[in-house]
Amino acid sequence: MTGSGEKEALRRTTRITLAGFILNILLSSFKLAGGILSNSNALVADGVHSLSDCVTDVAILIGAKFWTKPSDVNHPHGHSRIETLISGFIGIFVVITSIYIAWKSFGAIMNPAETPPGWPAFAVAVIALLAKGILSRWTLRISRELNSAALAANAMHQRSDALSSIPVAVVVLAARIEPSLIVMDGIGGVIVSLFIFKLGIDIIKPALWQLSDTAAPPEIIEELRRIALSVEGVKNVHDLRTRYQGDGIQADMHIVVDGSMPLEEAFIILKKVEQDLYLMGPGVVDVMVRLEPE
Repeated sequence: MTGSGEKEALRRTTRITLAGFILNILLSSFKLAGGILSNSNALVADGVHSLSDCVTDVAILIGAKFWTKPSDVNHPHGHSRIETLISGFIGIFVVITSIYIAWKSFGAIMNPAETPPGWPAFAVAVIALLAKGILSRWTLRISRELNSAALAANAMHQRSDALSSIPVAVVVLAARIEPSLIVMDGIGGVIVSLFIFKLGIDIIKPALWQLSDTAAPPEIIEELRRIALSVEGVKNVHDLRTRYQGDGIQADMHIVVDGSMPLEEAFIILKKVEQDLYLMGPGVVDVMVRLEPE
């Protein structure tokens, strides 16, 4: 990524995340206030979920200033793993949030409220569903354009916040129609917590795989091999290794060339292989090619 590209990535990441942060502050305030005033544990739990979005937004706003930096002496391979760490942090924070929501909701099941949640709780849940649904789609689109794992994780977090408002609305509606169903308020909170817990695990998994130097999938490895072999003068490719660097891929390989050709011609072939891997290799951000005479 060029210097101007890194600045543009930082600008767009900051803009979408700041918009999400402001919306999360507003929604969490409305949810918490609406849940307390309307006596809805499910909506309070959902408000805590929205509040957790604010924490992950701050993590991205701070982290983006580092992972978009170009390579330097201390980080010759770039800073993309900082983004992976932020993604992992988001996943861990989501899991912790789900455990807290489950604990509060079990308390509501054991000691249900005496009066059903009010209609304001239903209205807040519906508004939150629409607002966070739009924000999630926007964030996900930007994450794909920038190939940003952290933004993708945040979009998943936002989507979970939107979908978790559905059981809240259903619970409030059921309790208003039939007051004896008020215990469903706590059950709704548990359902929300389970959904959020699974989401957190889904965010953590790819971050752990990337940090543990997991190789690229077989189909990508074969594609890299095919690209190298398509360069004229390359007789064979072996010792092809890959690992993730953030969402990008590091690759190194040995290429076999005619042992009788001049060294200068061999290096021209090597540079052509590197160039093609950068241009056509799926997600390739770093390449090292070694020469080997036939």
